[in-house]
Amino acid sequence: MWDVDPRNVFDVVQASLAMLSSGSAIAPVRTQIGLGEGSDVYLISGALPEFDILTVKVINVRARNPEQGLPRLQGSLDAFQLSTGRPLAAIDAQAATEARTSAASAVSARLLARADADVLTVFGTGPQAAAHIRALTAEWEFREIRVVGRTLEAAERLAAEFPDTRAVEVAEALKGAGVVVTATSSSEPLFQASDIEPGTHLALVGSGSASAAEVSPELVARAAAVFADHRASVLEESGEIVQAIKAGVINRDRVHELGELINGKAEGRRSDADITIYKSVGNGTQDAALAALLLGRFVTSS
Repeated sequence: MWDVDPRNVFDVVQASLAMLSSGSAIAPVRTQIGLGEGSDVYLISGALPEFDILTVKVINVRARNPEQGLPRLQGSLDAFQLSTGRPLAAIDAQAATEARTSAASAVSARLLARADADVLTVFGTGPQAAAHIRALTAEWEFREIRVVGRTLEAAERLAAEFPDTRAVEVAEALKGAGVVVTATSSSEPLFQASDIEPGTHLALVGSGSASAAEVSPELVARAAAVFADHRASVLEESGEIVQAIKAGVINRDRVHELGELINGKAEGRRSDADITIYKSVGNGTQDAALAALLLGRFVTSS
């Protein structure tokens, strides 16, 4: 991984989210090619004219790769000068996806989590789960971190990588949790809507299709604020949001972009009792933002 302060990644991703919502970014909805049996190809592009940068990424998801000792996610990410089309860099796609996805979730916690949230719960034991623990602990001091996995053994392996972290069962995971991350490949809700306590902030990053949902429509309906990284993509590809709208428990107008909150165009948390949700399906402008940082095109405050 690059020698970059994670908080600088948060800053550049936050800037890109603001650009996206202001209309100054070029942000196509990603293209998905379904191969069946849990395998897909994603074509993801985005451009940030302010940084004169364009990125194009191909992500291959292969469900059976772990059986061969390979990560499920394989791909490539290329950066270009937007104005000329000149190639600038080839970047590790898996590392970039982990970094920018967890950074956007960290930005959502900056803006929406309670100031006194001191317990982090992460559902999932893969690379994104680990990336989210690294990202969120770079800016916050949690009294306790909990990990929930498909098996307790998998959760224990991940928990052993971080201090003050332990593996727990679902029944214990959400009690007192101020920030909850779901980073799994589950197509069905991971817990009951009633299990989420008032004041919780959730970052939903695992499911990326209209047929898969890590939380139920009932939980989406309980949220006082629902934010997306890219509204057009989430309304099309997020099972949590698509199913909640189909069930009639929310309407499309309830879903705002995180960039709207950054730009002062939407209201976020109003009280410590609010449940807030951030839903990510990923957008190429976040890759472009990370590339801009790595290539020295984004000036950090630190």
